[in-house]
Amino acid sequence: MFGLDNLMDLLFDSAMESINRNERVIQLLKRLNLDPDHPLQADLQAHNVDIRREFYAFAVVFIEVAKRTRTPAEILAEQKLESLHRQIGSLQERLNRLPTIEGMRTEMARLAAQDYPALPGAAIAPETFSAEQCKAFALAQQMRGWFETLGFRFESHEVWQDDYFEWIINIPVRRGRYDRILVRGIDGEAGLPDVQDLRQAVETHRTDEGWLVTARRISRAARDEVEKAENDALGCFTFDELLDQDADFSGYLTWLESEIEQRGIDQKYVPLACLKEEIDPDTRQRVGVSRYDDRDGWIDGYIDLWLDDPAKEHISVLGEFGTGKTWFAFHYAWKALQRYREAQRRGLERPRLPLVVPLRDYAKAVSVESLFSEFFFRKHEIPIPGYSAFEQLNRMGKLLLIFDGFDEMAARVDRQQMINNFWELAKVVVPGAKVILTCRTEHFPEAKEGRALLNAELQASTKDLTGETPQFEVLELEKFNDEQIRQVLSHQAQPTTVEQIMGNPELLDLARRPILTELILEALPDIEAGKPVDMSRVYLYAVRHKMERDIKAERTFTSMADKLYFMCELSWEMLSSDRMSINYREFPDRIRKLFGPAVEGGKGSGPLALRHDGADDANS
Repeated sequence: MFGLDNLMDLLFDSAMESINRNERVIQLLKRLNLDPDHPLQADLQAHNVDIRREFYAFAVVFIEVAKRTRTPAEILAEQKLESLHRQIGSLQERLNRLPTIEGMRTEMARLAAQDYPALPGAAIAPETFSAEQCKAFALAQQMRGWFETLGFRFESHEVWQDDYFEWIINIPVRRGRYDRILVRGIDGEAGLPDVQDLRQAVETHRTDEGWLVTARRISRAARDEVEKAENDALGCFTFDELLDQDADFSGYLTWLESEIEQRGIDQKYVPLACLKEEIDPDTRQRVGVSRYDDRDGWIDGYIDLWLDDPAKEHISVLGEFGTGKTWFAFHYAWKALQRYREAQRRGLERPRLPLVVPLRDYAKAVSVESLFSEFFFRKHEIPIPGYSAFEQLNRMGKLLLIFDGFDEMAARVDRQQMINNFWELAKVVVPGAKVILTCRTEHFPEAKEGRALLNAELQASTKDLTGETPQFEVLELEKFNDEQIRQVLSHQAQPTTVEQIMGNPELLDLARRPILTELILEALPDIEAGKPVDMSRVYLYAVRHKMERDIKAERTFTSMADKLYFMCELSWEMLSSDRMSINYREFPDRIRKLFGPAVEGGKGSGPLALRHDGADDANS
């Protein structure tokens, strides 16, 4: 049977040839592209062997070894590999979580782009690839994975040189027809000579278009050249700009910017502290707690470090009701968005694009694929070719996924369903991904079990979970201290009001939850009148004052009593039916049911007129 032993033979043979590592890997890939008449095909089919997957799995490990030594021949003949066992084991775990060839190719590109020091005693041989040459190979692997995801076909034309590679791809335009595109990827800056070479290659091969692609830099002269009328068949792109051609997130980013500004998060956000338990890896017992505050850049500083750590892929942010989880999610997305916009404007390699997914809006999604299909294609109308394109962008490290409100995916679920929900979301946590999840602490009846789930220690019943678990971490938000309360109140109230609240121990305790500060200010007249103070009463006072203002401003046609009656009935229905939200379009039926003859028709035609100008759901 053809398996890893045969791969080893091929590697030994190629190691003895005087060619560099990039050419060696490419040669092996070609040798393993077996045609249907090859005598090994029958044996491969009989044993259910995917030869391309076998090779890619081995090649990833081989590249990791080769980058730390001199040549493959020296690796196999001289080096003791014990010191690499841990790294190779980690790579194999990552590969087990990559179900597609495109994903494995992306992992190869990631490894090829890294610059490792050699093992002790292993000098760098002159024929070994430099980082710049290897970068072209990494770019090629990423581009090929993206093109294959989009369903583009590759012709047999393929050129590899030290400073560039070249393919011809076919892009379908309509039934039975396609455009032929000559694609040239280069190391370093794309300049005017590269555009001239591209034009010549397009003319030689008579393709419809030519694309010049580089990882990062394009000279001004090169950009100006492709804008000329005689070069309308030529394009010059960074890899990020190439992705933009088929995955345009500009509409979503405009929505995100507007949502953050409308909430005032860009102006009023107050930094939050967080805690992280230190766990003994052997006993799984807590041995200490790290606190991250202003000395460390607050929780933002910790997330920045996590984002920069390639070994970590997922982090859960826990917090009690009203402690600022959603505001933090949007605030961190805002920071990431500013970095992304700046890199885009300056033509730099872009950081991860933040995608904020409010899980409340997708409580009925039965799978992570249906969740993102709803998110991309219905809610934000993001023009990407399909879910597979999202998966590839995620593997390439182009996205920062922020799931807000795991506790709101369903109002009440049993323990196993909660675990399954978590693992369904965790399917996006693949090598290359970065995922933030926020959740209420109260969602877990027992804090220990909650942390066990969010640390990925509780397994799901889902049958298709394979491989090792991703790398998870858990943080817990702290409530506001006095200084933070003073800071957030200063955004909304006069100094005398701020001091009044700071001097009231009951109000100060409530204000430790950021969500309650606006309600406290709204309820201040009742509080000053000496009425009882607790969380539910503050809600009542604040809502009543808002309704009184609406009635006085003639923004509503109903009385205070009618409003309170309707809200109480609606709240009871939501609680008793386990519904987290009711769309405003459902209100008319409920108003007719509750008020009967008092409702005579549409807007303004009776004492309980039905308004249809709302835009938000009623939330529990």
